[in-house]
Amino acid sequence: MTPSPEQATAQSLEQCIQQLQASGDYQVLRKLSPRETFNAPSPETTHRVCLIDTETTGLDTQSCEIIELGYQLVEFDSHGLFYRVLSAKNFLNEPEGEIGAEVTQVTGLTMEDVKGHSIPWDEVEADIQQVQLCVAHNAAFDRPVLERYSEVFVDKIWGCSVAQIDWQKLTDVGSRSQEFLCWKVGQFYYGAHRALDDVQALTELLSQSVGDEQKPAFFYLLKAIRSSKSLVKAVGAPFEVKDTLRSRGYRWNASERVWQKVIDQADLEAETRWLSEQQCHAPFVQKLKSTDTFSVRAG
Repeated sequence: MTPSPEQATAQSLEQCIQQLQASGDYQVLRKLSPRETFNAPSPETTHRVCLIDTETTGLDTQSCEIIELGYQLVEFDSHGLFYRVLSAKNFLNEPEGEIGAEVTQVTGLTMEDVKGHSIPWDEVEADIQQVQLCVAHNAAFDRPVLERYSEVFVDKIWGCSVAQIDWQKLTDVGSRSQEFLCWKVGQFYYGAHRALDDVQALTELLSQSVGDEQKPAFFYLLKAIRSSKSLVKAVGAPFEVKDTLRSRGYRWNASERVWQKVIDQADLEAETRWLSEQQCHAPFVQKLKSTDTFSVRAG
């Protein structure tokens, strides 16, 4: 049977891709085609996760306004395998303030795009009530913002694919930028910095098998989420170690003027020992509830 022109073109392109990849001189990136199914139905008990992203008017979590919200609910199992995408939604929202030129440059969104739009929070809350776990690529930003808009996010467990996956160890990729990880790990590209596009790309990224065990990246995220967490504040740390603290993952808490970091409980002893070596001998340590990680309640 003679292939159609479309089939012939697809076959020709695929042959070109294989030749380029086989040469060792090229890496071919495919445009992401969002999936609705990742694995065949499982006999194992499945759960639901909400992968979520916001686009906002700024970077201050206490005052920025949401201009776009995207999320999808996905079935998963205890091994980190994704199954079906149960729903995928995207909403625009007209802010009370303005959308600055820098935000438009990143997202492409203008005041004209969002004019007259609002997020149907009743619908969003009904969706989020179906899950216990929410995941964002920078949960320390998205969670505080979303909690200002709806209490439905307060009692959820949150995971962060930036902070809770050791991408360098698992993939030998130094950058934690989602776009870069998609290029290097997933070998695909997508329309970045629009909410649902970012969510669908994150879902695909977390489905990729990584590490020596070749398990889904989401498996390693779940493992981190299940670990007890503590908030460590480097109280009394000398000024001259600020760059060392930053490079170790601490962030500056401006209101309390202290460097702080959320760590696994299992790593607490080693962390306090390391801080002592940096002349920080009396760090403040607070054990976190599983529902407080990445929230303002975590300090």
